[in-house]
Amino acid sequence: MQVLRIPVVFLGPFEPDFLSVDDVLRVLRGRFPGVDFRPYNVNSVNDAYAFLRAEGDAVGYLVLNVRVVHQGVVRAIVESGKPIVYIARTMEGSPNYLMDVVEARRAGYPVLSVTTEDVLSDAVLNKVRYLVALGQIRGSRVLLVTARNLINYMSWAFPNATELSRAVAELQRRVGLTVDFMDLREFIDRYYSKVTDAEAEPWVEAWVKGASQVVDPSRVDIVKAARLYLAMLRAARERGDNVVAFDCIMNVSTGLIDAWPCLGYMQLWYDGLIPVCEADVYAILPLLIGRYLFNRPGFVNDPGVDEVNNRLIYWHCYAPTNPHGSGKPEVPYIITDAHGGSKHASIHVKLPVNEPVTVMSYNPATNTLSLHVAKAIDNIYWKQLCATKLVATGDARRIAAKWVTENGYHRVLIYGDFREEVKEFAALMGIKVVEEDQ
Repeated sequence: MQVLRIPVVFLGPFEPDFLSVDDVLRVLRGRFPGVDFRPYNVNSVNDAYAFLRAEGDAVGYLVLNVRVVHQGVVRAIVESGKPIVYIARTMEGSPNYLMDVVEARRAGYPVLSVTTEDVLSDAVLNKVRYLVALGQIRGSRVLLVTARNLINYMSWAFPNATELSRAVAELQRRVGLTVDFMDLREFIDRYYSKVTDAEAEPWVEAWVKGASQVVDPSRVDIVKAARLYLAMLRAARERGDNVVAFDCIMNVSTGLIDAWPCLGYMQLWYDGLIPVCEADVYAILPLLIGRYLFNRPGFVNDPGVDEVNNRLIYWHCYAPTNPHGSGKPEVPYIITDAHGGSKHASIHVKLPVNEPVTVMSYNPATNTLSLHVAKAIDNIYWKQLCATKLVATGDARRIAAKWVTENGYHRVLIYGDFREEVKEFAALMGIKVVEEDQ
């Protein structure tokens, strides 16, 4: 990714004996190293429009208001349509905040604002990270490997197209990321076929050694999974992609490849890459939010509701083994077959319990993010269906009643209760939020 640039607007004169521009920049750069915080002093309407012309392609703006300025100055910026984090000092900044910023928010402009006495507090800096995460998300590149006919369907996006093809086009338009399509045959020829069993073997040994158990009778399939992992890793790095979406069910169904990505997906998190189960387009933004806003790997899952016992079960054939974002495994896993023995090289991950989880999905065609929060309480190991099954408590009846069907069946689960942060971030992106449990 390129260096992220965030313009910082200083409204009105900043007095060195009170709070200097250098003070602010020093704190920002110390907290977010690698981000180019570019300062602008804006004191007039002309300054405001000159700034907007100069930084029209920025991901968003950070605005600091510690002095009263003319309404036209503030409104020119907050009504620009760009994502804005607006920080106002309690007394000096409140006139503009209450008369201009609040009105812009009511009108639906993507402005996240906060007023406080200490404009460099942790509470404020935690809001700045929203712009950093937004920049990382918009700079993302998704390697999507699938069959050629599906690539045509998704990339052409005919005017009468629905569902999948429209979703991919809308994801790029609304989120700003890039989808890097690769035909499965090209992937096999350029990457998978070039990986030898000998190259794969060290990863097989490492995964087997790291597992608490290995109950999958097919070592051959684990070798294939390691070859696929190395192929995905090499393709992503060579092409500059940070997200890997291997359309596993469709790809295996072609008969051209018979390797499953589950173990490789587990490993890709440690390589700094974000895997997308089944290349689910609706899962991409929630996964990016989890990684870049909260440093939480996401668990793409098939959800089930138990309305009698008020429980939910989230299952799939893999989950991250570092659910809190550590650089090393945090929980044990079992290498197993699944779906009654018909699928190999899956993993059962014993995910943490007695912790809250945030569950999301995003439909770019409707620009709607669905959201609910539950509490993880148990794991189930059972070879029927998918290998990993996490049990949680939550308002199952309400979630079922308010289920956003347009967001598909899959959901993305991350550890932690991030309801309010997700809602704020969605507002900054201009995304509608539906809370399925409220």
